Amino acid sequence: MAFSRALYFVAIVPPTAVKEQVKNMKLEIKEKFQVVHALKLPAHITLIPPVWLPEDQETPFITCLRSVSQDQRSFSIALSDFGHFKQRTIFINVVNHEPVNSLHENLLQKLSALLPPNHPEKLHPHVTLATRDLTFKKFPKVWQEFKNSTFSAEFQADALTVFKHNGKTWDILEVFPFSEKN
Repeated sequence: MAFSRALYFVAIVPPTAVKEQVKNMKLEIKEKFQVVHALKLPAHITLIPPVWLPEDQETPFITCLRSVSQDQRSFSIALSDFGHFKQRTIFINVVNHEPVNSLHENLLQKLSALLPPNHPEKLHPHVTLATRDLTFKKFPKVWQEFKNSTFSAEFQADALTVFKHNGKTWDILEVFPFSEKN
């Protein structure tokens, strides 16, 4: 009998207008610098980074996420300008980390029985523009384009989105609206 597992992650996905703005920036990076990896996913703010789970844990995982979303109030997220992690990732800054980190901590607590013990506990909320195939050689050129640029957007975080990897790409498995409006 084969051991079956799947890769999941949980995120906040902004509304279409913000997703399109982010996608256009990713496309600009692709055209100018041939950096394409970040285009594999829509704009999002990760809450639970990718985690391998046995497929028989999918139902309890989903049930737990549904429960958390039902108790969660929507909250405002402001995005502003750009940042980077070393020379590997360029992103849009999330202005106020507190509500995102609070939701992240709540998810970690509720999912503790399902997540592996080495799962990352720290979170730096952001929206990725370039990563993985952003080489050390390309980083200075891409960063030069963004470091003094401005960007601003605001939206209501009103749902959890669960992604599942199908072996090639990420698919949206479920979207759980927050039941309490702010």
